[in-house]
Amino acid sequence: MNNSLPHRILLVQQTDAIQAQLVASLEQLGMDVVSIADCALAMPSFREEDIDIVMIDIDFPEDRGIDLLGKMAADPRELPLIGLSRRKSMADVLAAVRHGASDYLMLPTGKHAVIKHVLDRALERGALKRENLAYRNKLESANRELLESLTLLQQDQQAGKHVQQLLLPDTPKQIANYQFCHYILPSLYLSGDFVDYFVVGEDHAVFFVADVSGHGASSAFVTVFLKNLFARKRSDFLHRGSTAILSPAKMLAIANRELLEMGIGKHVTLCVGAFDLKCNQLSYSVAGHLPAPVLAVNGIATFLPEHDMPVGLFIDAQFSDHMISFPPGAVLSLFSDGILEVLNSDTLENKEQLLLDLLTQGRNSSIELAEVFGLFDIDEAPDDIAILVVSRL
Repeated sequence: MNNSLPHRILLVQQTDAIQAQLVASLEQLGMDVVSIADCALAMPSFREEDIDIVMIDIDFPEDRGIDLLGKMAADPRELPLIGLSRRKSMADVLAAVRHGASDYLMLPTGKHAVIKHVLDRALERGALKRENLAYRNKLESANRELLESLTLLQQDQQAGKHVQQLLLPDTPKQIANYQFCHYILPSLYLSGDFVDYFVVGEDHAVFFVADVSGHGASSAFVTVFLKNLFARKRSDFLHRGSTAILSPAKMLAIANRELLEMGIGKHVTLCVGAFDLKCNQLSYSVAGHLPAPVLAVNGIATFLPEHDMPVGLFIDAQFSDHMISFPPGAVLSLFSDGILEVLNSDTLENKEQLLLDLLTQGRNSSIELAEVFGLFDIDEAPDDIAILVVSRL
């Protein structure tokens, strides 16, 4: 048993030779045993003692053991609970699991290895539960802070702008052999455009560019929602083994469902990408985003193909992942549609061609692009403008 783990156990079991044998085995395995033979006395000890794991005899008369198991399972500490029984009955096992048991042990067992295996597994699960609980509390606290930040946006636009900027990632930022940088010019104090990028595990980096319909506080709220959504799914990857964060299409589907459930009448165009840092491949999905992302390689700039519907409009919208290689020197440039408002051309086709012409040189700085487009000289932008540039060094 891992000595770094806590070893204080509450044993609720009828007193007999089997109980004495189990106590001896637990003590030989290094456990500090708090033994209770009366179900009526178990809950006070459970609440007051510094307990790390519980074993409960479900063979107590009148289902007192099962009832006790259910009460302990409802405790917010989510301690690992192991059901004990002398009856080799699958019905007992299912009953214990339904009432919150994380594991089950048939008695008697004179094999230390069997008991040790059950304890190690339960303690490991308990540690993961506590870690997830701590993260959930942290996330709930972060959600409260974000909601408080939204209130500030509504009360004071200048303060809101400052808060929204704090949610943006550092720029520039290097992740492995990739450089990420961004620039956002809001049309009002608050922007409906948003970008983010971050490491996921050891081998991946994820980014997105969002353009929320409308302007002001209500659109800024959706950017907070998106920031939170991607943070939650990154946490699910780290703590629960979920790989949704590595699939742009899955992230778009989740965002689509949750945004529709919110019922705030907002939709978003999004481009989401996930880099495999070992294979230097990019998986991406584009949800109605205009202009399309531009990839510049060896002096040739092209729009990435394959687009799906925007997020937040249709419950049955479908999204798909696309994979491309990302060679050394490649530059990916992404914009919100506000950039089309400042391009000096008459048609969308001509504006897109002008954009390609400007990007053939593979500029890898969002600040440089902002200068090229004259964004620093604009007093009042006609629309929010966001730029994200990703380059492989």
